[in-house]
Amino acid sequence: MEIDRTIFVTAVAGRENRVEGGFHMLKAMKQKLDQKRVILAEGTAQRIEDYAESQHREALEKMKREEAVNHLLHQEIDKYLYTIHPSFLLNPDAASALQNRLIARSQGKLSFSLHVTSEMRLAHDFYNTDLSVFVRLLEKKGFSLLGNEGRFLTALLNKLSENNYRIYEDRYGSFINKHDTLYDAVYKYLEMADDKNKYESGRIDFLNKYLINKGLLEPDYTKKKLRKLMKSLEKKHSEDYKVTRLEKRMTEIG
Repeated sequence: MEIDRTIFVTAVAGRENRVEGGFHMLKAMKQKLDQKRVILAEGTAQRIEDYAESQHREALEKMKREEAVNHLLHQEIDKYLYTIHPSFLLNPDAASALQNRLIARSQGKLSFSLHVTSEMRLAHDFYNTDLSVFVRLLEKKGFSLLGNEGRFLTALLNKLSENNYRIYEDRYGSFINKHDTLYDAVYKYLEMADDKNKYESGRIDFLNKYLINKGLLEPDYTKKKLRKLMKSLEKKHSEDYKVTRLEKRMTEIG
C-alpha cells in the first residue's frame, strides 16, 4: 500500500509539473506574441507617420507650385491689360464664347456656334488676332493652358473688370446721392452717359458694380437684368432724355 501511495504521489507531482511547465510555455509564447504586436504597432505607427509626413510635404510642394503659377498668371495679365482694354469681353455671351474657344484650342478642335452676337464675334476676332499670341507667351514662360482654361479666363476677366471700374469711376465720379433710389441712379447714368455707348459692356459692368457697391442692387443682380431695367426707364422717359441731350449739346457750344 505504501508503494502504491508513493507511485500515486509521484504521478500527481509529475502531472502538476507538466501542467506548470505548459503554463510557463504558454506564458512565454504570449510574451513573445505581445512583443511582436508591440513591434508591429510601432512599425505601423512609424509608417503612418512617414506617410502623413510625405503627404504633407507633397501638399506643400503642390501649394508652392500653385502659388508660383498664380503669381506668373496675374503678373503677366496685369502687364498685358496695361496694353489693351477689351471691355467687350465683360459681356457674358462674349466671355462664354471665349471660354469655348480656349477649350477648343486645348483639345485641338474648332469652336463653332450657330448663334453669334456682335460681341461674341468681337471675342473670336480678338482671340485670333491678339489673345492667342498672349497665350503662347504665357506657355513660353511656363503656364499650361490645358486644364487651366477656367483659371486663365477668370483671372483675365477679374482684372479687366477691375481696370474697367477704375476707368469709369474716374470718368463719371460719384453721381449718386445718399437718398437716391435705384431708378434715380439709373436715370442719372442715362442722362450723363454718351448716347452711343451707354449700353456698351464695359459701361454696363461698371454700372452694375457701382450700384452694388452703393447698396442699390443685390450682389447677384445680373447685367442682363440691369440692361433690361435701363431700356425700360429710357423708354419711359424718352422725351425727357431728348430735352436733356439737347441741353447738353447747347451747353457744349458755350
